[in-house]
Amino acid sequence: MKYFNLLLVIILMASCQTAKINNTKYNVSPATTELGSIGQATSLFKLKNDFETHSFPLLKNNIRLDIKTMPFNKKLYSIYSKKAESAQIKKQIQYADSIPVKPELVTISILDIRSYLNELNSEYNRNITTYLKDTEDGVVVTGLAVTFPKETLTQIKSADAYYLINEQEKKYTLALFTNGKKTSEIDLKSGTILGYTLGRFCWAIDERHNWYIADIVDNDNGCKGNTESKIKEKERTSLFKM
Repeated sequence: MKYFNLLLVIILMASCQTAKINNTKYNVSPATTELGSIGQATSLFKLKNDFETHSFPLLKNNIRLDIKTMPFNKKLYSIYSKKAESAQIKKQIQYADSIPVKPELVTISILDIRSYLNELNSEYNRNITTYLKDTEDGVVVTGLAVTFPKETLTQIKSADAYYLINEQEKKYTLALFTNGKKTSEIDLKSGTILGYTLGRFCWAIDERHNWYIADIVDNDNGCKGNTESKIKEKERTSLFKM
């Protein structure tokens, strides 16, 4: 019975570190995360998540994003309240089951993975690919669950296309487009980030026998097809001799 109770406590604690939003599991953590950033993720027995940012790839081309909204529920509002408390910010959202129109949460994720990979494999991001080859366990923030002020939420809902852009060094912003024209930009830090998703890199060899990043998969999934999660040591050695 003692071991059963201990297991139950561990399961309950682990469930508090993740939240399922739109059928996707988000990591809940006090860590500051930015969409598209690369770094190291740690998890203490899957009871405490952390993410340490290492770099922001230079994006010379806009990256298409997917954005969805959904109403708050009790669990999401509890996570929001704890995040606001830990960040010592005033809560801008109030929730109760009795409210007929619930406040909404925004999920933002990288939609055009191929374009993001093209940026990573470019010459101007060589230092980042070198870092990923050397560390082998680097991950990328592929999605965020964010709350925004009402005015920002209205702007987002009025747009029909969304892009991650990099017009200033090491600064990403959300660009809103309507009918093919940019209407505004939003600093993602203006919202409260409740959770994030992570992606792992998969590697492949091109026709010149050089390794490149071929795919990004969910952090809990394995690489598919002819891609590898790590560069094989024998082939890595021959690569460095070239």
